[in-house]
Amino acid sequence: MTVLASLRRYWRPDELARESYANAVVLSGGGSLGAIQVGALQALLEAGVRPDVFVGCSVGALNAAFMAVDPSLERLQKLRELWLSLDRDDVFPSSRRSVVGHVVRRDMHLYEPDGLHRLVSRLVGVGDLADLPIPVHVVTTDLVTGHPVWWTAGDPHRILVASASLPALLPPVALGDSLHVDGGVTCPVPVQRAIELDAQRIWVVDVTGGSLGRRDARMNALDVLLMSFAISRYRLAKLEFPETSPRPIIPMPRVELGHHELRDFSRTAELIDCGYEAGKKMVAPELVATS
Repeated sequence: MTVLASLRRYWRPDELARESYANAVVLSGGGSLGAIQVGALQALLEAGVRPDVFVGCSVGALNAAFMAVDPSLERLQKLRELWLSLDRDDVFPSSRRSVVGHVVRRDMHLYEPDGLHRLVSRLVGVGDLADLPIPVHVVTTDLVTGHPVWWTAGDPHRILVASASLPALLPPVALGDSLHVDGGVTCPVPVQRAIELDAQRIWVVDVTGGSLGRRDARMNALDVLLMSFAISRYRLAKLEFPETSPRPIIPMPRVELGHHELRDFSRTAELIDCGYEAGKKMVAPELVATS
């Protein structure tokens, strides 16, 4: 059965809003800034917020799929340990020679996807996205149509790798009859999806704004590409928040880090701590309002 056929088997658009969710947690893309989401999730769980559905893009989809197995503090500690074990070569394994080789061969990517495949294998242990105890909605971008595509069932490994495959850095992934890349190209902070799910509260952990690297005369072509993608994600993210919403939308306060490039895994512990502090600020007004 193809991934697309599996999708049709488990989900039809007209059934989208028939579930009842108390808390939807939206996790954005953001590369290495996904570590911030670990700290923010800790604050949510400590405050008694139990995710009933996850909506994720790119690295946010990876974190969501891991936590959907068991949204507990014990499970989160395992995610924290996994993040602290990562470095750049675990996700973007390369050498100058291999990158040059891809350029010379006119490949569609600069890095081999082996590291991302290994990471996803560590994160997800189910055979179908629909088998996760907590529902997860994952977005990818269809390169042929240019539209976002949503997945709630199918091969979780291929879907999650596609959702996190940064264009030009990592190769597109074949899903169904098309090629798919990072969901952040079209839907970096998928708030609208959570609104469509009619969750009672929508918690948004957006880490798209700080992934900015070198911005001076030393910039090379890859720096320009990453910078442009970060700017695009940030501007698209703003469009996801409606002026009015029938349900409360609670965004995490933005974490300002200065220069930080999405392939930089050297500050993970700091990022988790920043996410925890931002997460506590996120839940505090809601705790007062419901007390």
